[in-house]
Amino acid sequence: MNDLRKRLLYFALGAMVIYLGGDYLLHNYVDAPLEQRENRKSQLEKKIKKKKQELAESKEAARRLAVLEKSSLPSDTEIARSLYRTWLLDLVEKSDFQAAHVDSGPATSRKGFYESLSFSVRGKGSLSQLVKFLFDFYRAGHLHKIQSLNLTPLGKGGGLDILMTIDALVLPGAESKDQLSMVTSTRLVGGGLADYAIIVQRNMFGAGGESDASRQAFLTAVTRDSGEAEVWISLRGQDKLLKLQQGGQFEIGHFQGTVVEILEDDMIFESLGERWLLSIGEPISEAMALPPEF
Repeated sequence: MNDLRKRLLYFALGAMVIYLGGDYLLHNYVDAPLEQRENRKSQLEKKIKKKKQELAESKEAARRLAVLEKSSLPSDTEIARSLYRTWLLDLVEKSDFQAAHVDSGPATSRKGFYESLSFSVRGKGSLSQLVKFLFDFYRAGHLHKIQSLNLTPLGKGGGLDILMTIDALVLPGAESKDQLSMVTSTRLVGGGLADYAIIVQRNMFGAGGESDASRQAFLTAVTRDSGEAEVWISLRGQDKLLKLQQGGQFEIGHFQGTVVEILEDDMIFESLGERWLLSIGEPISEAMALPPEF
């Protein structure tokens, strides 16, 4: 009986040794290498993913750089300065600024990546003329930006003293060498100048919060004398009454318009290429814009 117990004990001990030994061998020579292999695989996959991301970012940066190079001023700084200043002068002339002049400053190198040219524009004009200038400026696809814009009202006539500083960039790899880019910018939300007519209808310079003239101009009546329809626009605060028939033009403060149709209790007028509906009792500043198909 004792021999049997000894054999069973030895057998159990041997089985335990085999189990522990096998577990040790499995962990150190099978599981551990597999785990290390999986870790290396995971690290390699992360590196590959990072490299792919860096490659994609590099390709995107190269694509964006190519786009910017198409909008850059010519790579020759002096040519760029001359052409861009001429472009600004043309823009000022088209906007009908008075006593306008455009100056340029020295080029500033930005760590060899690009050069910045500074310009200043000064002149006198109305808010409507300024809006036209800004519309044409931001519609152009040049690498340029208005750094500052100072507006000083000139009396009560609606005129403004306009001073702005502008930066334009020259990239070393500019696509054009002797002319400005013809690229059109997509920065503007509105597609046409008429989309910004609302700016002209607001007087942002009214002292003490005083409303502009268009807020004090009310459509008070629609009359018909001998079959001819006529609208009456009362200019409150000025003790004036405008009487206009179809085709009649009016200018109230910064606001300019033409009567295109007279209805029973409303009138339709056109301003900056867009049509507006105004009802009796409403100020011109609250006219409703009509869709293009109207």
